[in-house]
Amino acid sequence: MMEIDGSHGEGGGQVLRTAVSLSAVLREPVRVTGIRSGRPNPGLAAQHVAGIGAVAELCDAEVDGLAVGSKEVVFRPGALVGGDFEFDIGTAGSTSLVLQACMVPAAMSKSPVRLTLRGGTDTKWSPPMDFMRLVHIPLAQRTGMSCEVEVVHRGFYPEGGGEVTAHIDPCPSFKGVDLLEKGGFSGIVGVAYAQNLPDHVVSRMRHAAMKGLVDHPGVKVEPDLRSGRSTGAGIVLAARYGNTVLGQSALGERGVRAEALGEACAVDLAETMRSGATVDEHMLDQLVPYMALASGGSAVVAGEMTGHAETNIWVVERFLGEKFRVVKRDGLVEVRTI
Repeated sequence: MMEIDGSHGEGGGQVLRTAVSLSAVLREPVRVTGIRSGRPNPGLAAQHVAGIGAVAELCDAEVDGLAVGSKEVVFRPGALVGGDFEFDIGTAGSTSLVLQACMVPAAMSKSPVRLTLRGGTDTKWSPPMDFMRLVHIPLAQRTGMSCEVEVVHRGFYPEGGGEVTAHIDPCPSFKGVDLLEKGGFSGIVGVAYAQNLPDHVVSRMRHAAMKGLVDHPGVKVEPDLRSGRSTGAGIVLAARYGNTVLGQSALGERGVRAEALGEACAVDLAETMRSGATVDEHMLDQLVPYMALASGGSAVVAGEMTGHAETNIWVVERFLGEKFRVVKRDGLVEVRTI
């Protein structure tokens, strides 16, 4: 049985998500110990329980220690199966992180997988679901992944109430991606959204973002105003190139003006676009499992080697042996599979 130290490196839920995802794909049992031991609230949180439980259902796994607060989990996978699944986190925990845990195993199933996820769609310390839709999934599709996502209801902290559907088709094997160059610029898309707030909040956020990107042609930021159980706002921007997508996001906070939110997101995206990186700092670690499992070589360029990326590479290499080489050049980081 594979043994994983859950406190290694970044030491958060990512270790768990990657470990159980690879366990399901490779059909190799895994024990994860010391789960989130360095965090203020150690052990499993509700969203981790939901994520592990979701992957377990995808592969008919037996799981020990699957409870909030647990510091050790044993995951014994069975065969991956397709079908329709519904998972409710029960809190405003991130549906995006649950989806991340499920995507690779679902793609390796023999028949399509349809997921309905309930919880938070826009929460701190996790990618907004629109980042998944506009950035993560388009890049994953470069490896052969086929996934469509719809945000049915938005969910913000603390009430949650979000609902997302995802449809994932089988992918017999991932293919390598060469992201050493961005390719030609084709425009910027995005969404400025709010729930249970005046419509001018979305308008001000959207216009500030577009003003901040005025030097770039083809900027289209869609407004999305809704009502629902929870209240909040945010913005996601994605710069599209012939070979890649760069993204940034900003989540509303009490006391932060809508204009400041839109402007900050635009500034972050513009800086990423100028950096020479072919993936943003958030996507680097998220691409690691796809790159590791791909049948061909892969290469990406990032602005920095983040702790999340280092941790994800460590987990992957525990299962697969040495797979990555990291080279610093011209102030950037080139990450290749070997």
